[in-house]
Amino acid sequence: MDRKSAKRGSDSPASILAGRRVDDRSLRTRPKRTGLLVAAALMVVVFGLGFALLLSQAGEKTSVLTIREPVSKGQVVERENLAPKQVSGAAGAIETADAGTVIGKTAAVDLVAGQILNRDMITGDPIPGKGKATVGLSLDPSRVPSAGLKPGSVVNVVAVPDGESGGPEDALNTPPLLAEAAEVYSVDGAAKEGGGLLVTLIVDASESARLAAYSTSNRVAVVETSASDEAQ
Repeated sequence: MDRKSAKRGSDSPASILAGRRVDDRSLRTRPKRTGLLVAAALMVVVFGLGFALLLSQAGEKTSVLTIREPVSKGQVVERENLAPKQVSGAAGAIETADAGTVIGKTAAVDLVAGQILNRDMITGDPIPGKGKATVGLSLDPSRVPSAGLKPGSVVNVVAVPDGESGGPEDALNTPPLLAEAAEVYSVDGAAKEGGGLLVTLIVDASESARLAAYSTSNRVAVVETSASDEAQ
């Protein structure tokens, strides 16, 4: 073999690889880097789509009914008590278009200004219900709890002796119970000295006439009780 042939043989790929070590680290790491870049790109796309979905949902607002003026439990909801409001994500809220199904219904709970209205807050049951009656009492502040009464309070109504002497001792020790577990429907006035309190109660119909007679004679007092105690 002459020199030229030997030189050409030394330039072949096999002889070149045999003569030096090939650095293949870049070949090994390139697929891993490519996989990481692809995963990162997919995460960016997923998060971008999720954010866009949240923005689109946040922009979808519905006109619902809110309370413009407070309504006490047991009172009828009137048109002027309601106001529309644009909100999003208010599950169970009554839409403004359904206002006709609310007006004239009774508040099942105390409704405060700004509150979003839902079906659980109102009822179609009349006040008073079957077998019940409403009775109005005009009470001296000394004959109601000093903290006052509010709609929904549960009270017992007792008869107080007539006259300034206090009446017979038996009447003081065992005053007649005129109404038991009566519910306060509405309250006007404040329980303070020099004032008067007008209280409307929901009572059993069988108790209403006697209670009204004692109230007219200014011979009633109310004692607030616990609804849970009455149920025991």
